[in-house]
Amino acid sequence: MIRRTYIMVALALACAAVEDPGGWTKAKWGMTDDQVLAAFPGQAARLDPPELNGARVSIKSIELSGAEFRVYFIPDAAGHLRAVILNAVKPTGALFQSLENLLVAKYGRPWKTDEAGDSGVQWSFPTTVITLTRVQVPNFGTQFLSLAYKLKVDERI
Repeated sequence: MIRRTYIMVALALACAAVEDPGGWTKAKWGMTDDQVLAAFPGQAARLDPPELNGARVSIKSIELSGAEFRVYFIPDAAGHLRAVILNAVKPTGALFQSLENLLVAKYGRPWKTDEAGDSGVQWSFPTTVITLTRVQVPNFGTQFLSLAYKLKVDERI
């Protein structure tokens, strides 16, 4: 019984040790476009016109796990950051697993996994939901891979 209690306490402490990212790297929830641009000097740029996903600021190219990604900073109606979407430019077959391994190393095991046809894993924190998704299009021999950091509860809307 005592050993079981120690294991439960150790698991609870391990889970509590993982911090809510509160955004993606230097981009934090609630930032304005100008603040995002200032956080990523020389990388982030304004989009004119905005993307269909609502992004008005993006990073054209970053490297993550050996692959190129485009980053979109998506504001809410009031102009405050509510999501960051990273889309792989040319996803490879092993990229999903590589990113999942990196996220598990940083945040622990995912809270939700979906393997029905397409693949998806999700981590949930007090203010942030991280979702890694792969959609395969076998008829065209291609796939789409995205990593999304989203504000969990947007009380401003």
